Amino acid sequence: MLLGSILDNGAVYYPLLFGIPVVAGIVVAWKHVPRRRALWILAAVCAAEMLVDLAFDEERGSDLPFFVIVGLILFGLSAFVRSLVLRLRRPGRAAE
Repeated sequence: MLLGSILDNGAVYYPLLFGIPVVAGIVVAWKHVPRRRALWILAAVCAAEMLVDLAFDEERGSDLPFFVIVGLILFGLSAFVRSLVLRLRRPGRAAE
């Protein structure tokens, strides 16, 4: 399991864990995806990331609450990044 051994390395795991939701938030803001659809996309991205992480976990049952909380935090992070990018991309902002 090459992917499993790569994810065991903290130097790869943490940038992926936080980087994927941040990039997803930037992309949905940059593409002007409507708010409701953007939030569903961000939720799907965070859920998929947590499912992959859960699949490689040895103690799935006992760690389930942890993965739910981390998924909610990552969703909040991606929604925050989306709102921040939208705020920075407002028309007339480049003149400041």
